[in-house]
Amino acid sequence: CHVFAAGHDLAGPGGMKQTLDELVSVVGEGRLKLIHANDSKDVVGAHKDRHENIGSGHIGAEPFRELFAHPATEGVPLTIETPGGKEGHAADVARLKALRDGPEETGA
Repeated sequence: CHVFAAGHDLAGPGGMKQTLDELVSVVGEGRLKLIHANDSKDVVGAHKDRHENIGSGHIGAEPFRELFAHPATEGVPLTIETPGGKEGHAADVARLKALRDGPEETGA
């Protein structure tokens, strides 16, 4: 959500890969130590930190699949801060695991 709010279009085609490639280019390989993963209630570049459940906001589910596929994220821990309390967090964790491990989803 933070990167998206700052104007990096993670939701566009290849946007997550492009952003992670840029991160590695600027800071170097192996420097990513934690991923704070949240979808966004606001549009790209809105400069608003308003988190949404994974796949339910303006970023959508597919960029999170791209996040897990990028070599820079291998073995990097992930934290979420999404709405819905304990049940919402459990659903988001399950969704992220499915995006990481499973075949492509047909819905959002």
